[in-house]
Formats: sequence, C-alpha cells, structure tokens
Amino acid sequence: MEIVRGERAAQEIVGLRETVRADALSDFFARAMRTASEALADRGMEPAGPPVALYTGMSDESWDVTAGFPVPAGAAPSDEVVAAMLPGGATVEVVHHGSYDGLPGTHGELAAWFQENGMVVPTVVWEEYVVGPDTEADPERWQTRIVYPAG
Repeated sequence: MEIVRGERAAQEIVGLRETVRADALSDFFARAMRTASEALADRGMEPAGPPVALYTGMSDESWDVTAGFPVPAGAAPSDEVVAAMLPGGATVEVVHHGSYDGLPGTHGELAAWFQENGMVVPTVVWEEYVVGPDTEADPERWQTRIVYPAG
C-alpha cells in the first residue's frame, strides 16, 4: 500500500445523502449514482470527476454517506439531490486495487498508519471510484482512491 500525502482544493459534490447499513451500501450506491447522474443530465451538466462517496459519520452498523459526483462550483441541489463539500487542505491518500470487498482492510491499514504516526484517524473520509463496474468488468482491475483529510 503506497500512502501519498497531498493537498486538495475543496470540491462540491451532488448526490444522495442517507444513513446506510453495510449490507445496504450496494443498493444505495446504485440508486445514488443513477439519481445524481439523471439530475446532472437534466441540467445539461457533466460530472467534474469520477463517482465519489463522502462518509461523515460512522458507527459499527451504519454510515452517514453522500454518494454522487463532483460538480463545478455552484451546481445547486434539487428535489432529487443534495450538495456536499469534499474538504480542502492536506490529505493522506491511497489507491485500493481490487474489489470493493477489500476496502475495509485498506481503511484499517490507513487507520493503523495514522495511529503509528501519532495522528488521530479523521472522522471524515471519501472514496473516489476511479475504475469500477461502470467501466471495467473485472473487479481485480478496479481502483478506488481513499482520501482522508490530514489537517
């Protein structure tokens, strides 16, 4: 796992926001991406990057997650979608290679890295689905960038 420190500008996203149980994430993501994509198409807009999920609260059983797409600044929410902001500033990032089933392990390795480096694991994290089922049939070729604010 190659951890990279970076710097990001804040990025607006639009999508669906819900508190979701782990066993319902797949269905939620499919619905969220479809709804966000349709809302952008209705406005004549294209996403400004790959699909993304912003996690702002996690418990043992569920996550507060906004899933959708990055958009140009000022893309207002609608009845279908909400707006959220990916935080700007210093980041710690890693690209997970493989199916989504392996993501909890990669998050665990990052949490251990934060602790080993005397840092508190942030409560906000986002995933960017750089290569996924919408563009690649083989899950072993999927790439998910995991981004934690580090500021």
